[in-house]
Amino acid sequence: MIRAVLFDMDGLLTDSERVYARGIQAVMDGLGISISDDAIAQALGTTDPVTDQIFSRGNPRYDGDAMRSAVNDWLVRNGYDRAMPLKPGAEHILRTLTGRGVLCALVTSSPLSRADNYLGGQGLLSLFSAVITGDLGFPSKPAPDVYLTAAARLGVPIADCAVLEDSYNGLRAGRAAGAMTVMVPDLAPYCEEIAPFVDHLAADLSEAEGILCP
Repeated sequence: MIRAVLFDMDGLLTDSERVYARGIQAVMDGLGISISDDAIAQALGTTDPVTDQIFSRGNPRYDGDAMRSAVNDWLVRNGYDRAMPLKPGAEHILRTLTGRGVLCALVTSSPLSRADNYLGGQGLLSLFSAVITGDLGFPSKPAPDVYLTAAARLGVPIADCAVLEDSYNGLRAGRAAGAMTVMVPDLAPYCEEIAPFVDHLAADLSEAEGILCP
């Protein structure tokens, strides 16, 4: 029986992965630095230090702090500092689960300030009984630490938890932790490589809700 659901944020509850990918490409193009779609896909669901390791490969001029500052400027110019589009069904699945007494945790590689901007302003952050963010110092996904910590804070055995993720790193983290995993693909498609880490595949959050609330 699933007693708790542990949610990723970027690319799962919000459309921020797609937005950030556009911003990163725009900034890197302006700096004359080449970042492949594959590198961006590898960085999905990771903390800033791991992202920097990925993006700096073959790019000696890459500066992570400068990149993030420039991307934040790009977000402001395009209005994404004030609001980030939610994925269809995001609010509904959260309110359905909490209404049924299922505990929810937010487990994101983004900092708390970003989670508050994206979800707090829409009244959704308060629906989570635990919030684990990338600025707390835990090892980055695919390490299982963040999901194990979320389950512990909820007081629920990890085996009784479901992890909802869109990224390969997040799904690997959920599997390593010992949770049931549900993939809702975003930029990274379901493929043979990730299949061993996925218990259930859902086209969107509405389908994921049907899996969790049959």
